[in-house]
Amino acid sequence: MTKQYVKVPTRGITAEELMALWREGKLYREVETVSGEDLLARCQREALEYVQAIDEFATDRWRPHIREVWEAVVGDVVVQDMLVMRKGRMQGHLNRYTITNIVAHMMTLNIYQCDNLLVLHKKLEGTSKKNGIYKGAGAYCLSRSQRQKLNELIQNAVV
Repeated sequence: MTKQYVKVPTRGITAEELMALWREGKLYREVETVSGEDLLARCQREALEYVQAIDEFATDRWRPHIREVWEAVVGDVVVQDMLVMRKGRMQGHLNRYTITNIVAHMMTLNIYQCDNLLVLHKKLEGTSKKNGIYKGAGAYCLSRSQRQKLNELIQNAVV
């Protein structure tokens, strides 16, 4: 005997009907599948929206070019590989740990002017305290080659 599943509409079903289907084992949920290109495009868009919150901290020299710099950074193949979480419960989402490390590197290049990274992080996250992203960013440190690539991208973005 094969099971027959019932696709549950998102609206118009009562709690009793839902429970009856659950008891019978006839509920299922379609899992949204996203192609790699769509996922990357979404993460690039999310990254640009995410860092927009700290545009006001860009130094006077970099403020007119900050959007171009970030577009160059998230558009690069090396960085694209770091933009998407590859494992864990956040798999397929924007890697905000890496973004935090890129922002920290940009602070060392005097692109962002701020007392410390925590202030920028709070602005990025829209929070008033440290959270797991700030605390866990150390696990996603940029390698020397990644930092060198970022330096190249930043310099080429404003030429």
